[in-house]
Amino acid sequence: MRVLYRRSLIGLGVLALLLVGLWLFVFRIPTAPAPSHEAFALDEVTIINPMLDRTPQARIEVAAGRLGLGTSTANMPVLAEYRGKFVLPGFVDMHTHLPGDNLLKLTQHYGLLHLSHGVTTIRSAGDIDGTADPAARQLISEGSPFPNMVSCGPFVSKGKKVWPNTLLVETAADAERAVAAIAEGGNSCVKAYEGLTPSLIRALIAAADARDMHVIGHVPVEMTLEKAGIPDVQHFFGVPDPSTLGGHEVTYRNGDWAKVDASRLAAVEAHILAKQIRNTPTIATLEGFQGIANPAVASKASKALLPSFFADVVWNSQTGLPVYRGLEAGRFAQAANALVLKQRLVKRLSDKGATLHIGTDAGQPFTAPGWSFWREMRLFEQAGITPEQVLAYATNVAGASLGNEAGRIAQGSQADLLIFAQDPTKSLDALDSLEAVVVRGKLYTRAELEQALRRSLRHYEAWPLRAIARKAAQKTVDEAARNF
Repeated sequence: MRVLYRRSLIGLGVLALLLVGLWLFVFRIPTAPAPSHEAFALDEVTIINPMLDRTPQARIEVAAGRLGLGTSTANMPVLAEYRGKFVLPGFVDMHTHLPGDNLLKLTQHYGLLHLSHGVTTIRSAGDIDGTADPAARQLISEGSPFPNMVSCGPFVSKGKKVWPNTLLVETAADAERAVAAIAEGGNSCVKAYEGLTPSLIRALIAAADARDMHVIGHVPVEMTLEKAGIPDVQHFFGVPDPSTLGGHEVTYRNGDWAKVDASRLAAVEAHILAKQIRNTPTIATLEGFQGIANPAVASKASKALLPSFFADVVWNSQTGLPVYRGLEAGRFAQAANALVLKQRLVKRLSDKGATLHIGTDAGQPFTAPGWSFWREMRLFEQAGITPEQVLAYATNVAGASLGNEAGRIAQGSQADLLIFAQDPTKSLDALDSLEAVVVRGKLYTRAELEQALRRSLRHYEAWPLRAIARKAAQKTVDEAARNF
């Protein structure tokens, strides 16, 4: 009996070891790339702070994560391969979202996507389940390749929760408590979301101002941009009169501009200028939206960058996010028209000196992190804005709105740099000449980042994780996003 008992214990131990081994084999993500350099100099480069200054034949030193301009430290290794190249500040995505921290561990993959497209700072515009931002902070603290992050934490709404990680408010006192909780969570911005009244929005702004935080948000569906008083409007919500929308779903709020005419654009422009409202249009979401019906758009935007369950499950036109299921063909034509009108408004605001941000709302259909940032810039350029002005929006304008040192190359600032073979201020075609990214003083070549992305994709597409990921994604779609 004892022998049998001992054998049973041994068998259970072996089984446990096998299960642990299988677990590690399936879920352990590939190792992130190590930086190529952490203390180095760049000689005879052109430093460009878009729309601010340009310094040819410059020297940059990077040490301990900070920048030295014009200095000449003994024994500092010079990276001769970048001599004669163009150096810009890292890009700032002013509206993105991160994946929840679950078995799939997608956070590292998102970080690689951002960095491989030059995005060295992100504003996380709402943590859907409360696990996404902490996972990103953990990677940053470990020294992993991941952008700097400014976070808003939980959404703030009145009435019902759209996402699990939402603080509900009914009174000004509730708003004060919500902002206090958001600040205590290590966040520096507040995401005003759905159902809020103008008085509640004002209370959020007052509480945020008292803590040197900024407020961004959705214009509630029941009101116009003018009435809401949001200081940093996302997606150009509130431009159409709410009575003209075909419905209250996000697809109408983002894509139904059928009744927006020249007089309405003029009124919105005047209000934005008078109130100095900041604007994060995220117009690439309308282009990505077309991927639901157009496989050509879908394949380029997702299949080479994100695990296949995004296109096949999350953004599936029949079984994906409920709000995007079974849409009529006319809705896509409507969204295409809205894109044209939003580009027109972007150009008008740019011409008048309004504050504009480059943001992506990554997570919306076929808006892969990083790639959609480049698409947003190209859509601004197609609207008639010069490449250098677009790059200013992507760098120093964003940094000024955040109130930190992001988006600008300056003596002693954090070393977040992009090295290009060609000058992107002359043409955004030169974005493809990106050779290296420096984040917090660590240099990664673009080739290394892209190689790491390919390893990551192979991991997510391998058996049995591919099947597990699809099941998990469908469960998330059916549960977490049911109110979206």
